Amino acid sequence: MSGNFNIGAGYNINKKNSITGEFLWVGLPSNLNFHPIDAPSIDMNLYSLAVNYRYHADSIRGSHFGLYALGGGGWYYRHASLDRNIIVPPSTVCTPIYFWWGYGCDPGGYVISEQIASRGNSAGGVNAGVGFTVRLTDSGLKFYVESRYHYAWTSRVPTTFAPVTFGFRFN
Repeated sequence: MSGNFNIGAGYNINKKNSITGEFLWVGLPSNLNFHPIDAPSIDMNLYSLAVNYRYHADSIRGSHFGLYALGGGGWYYRHASLDRNIIVPPSTVCTPIYFWWGYGCDPGGYVISEQIASRGNSAGGVNAGVGFTVRLTDSGLKFYVESRYHYAWTSRVPTTFAPVTFGFRFN
């Protein structure tokens, strides 16, 4: 499980066709699960800027429900970092600088995170998917549920994922 955030703006060519520019952030889940306190933790994020074409039927037989299909391409940036938590012994003196960096002190010791490794990789990629809308008002505000498959040609290992996104759209 992870989360994603998508924001975009575009132009309606006509009642059925649109072009949009979008920014996407996805917190990618790691396949590695470390549990001990001294074991490293992995943080992986993906960022994307894309241009997409969307074909949409905003109302199916006069109802509040609609369907759409979309696809496009753009730039994808995948970033991974490997961190390790270190427990500082209780006898260590706590100084105010620790609070400035976001670490707390208590009589039983405290934890400091240390970044072991970090790497980013960018590449071109494509996406395609389908969505379902429910019109909320006559002004054009819609709630949507969408699933899209993304593929980016990142070096060594291609990046593939298919997030399900819930949100609001105005058109």
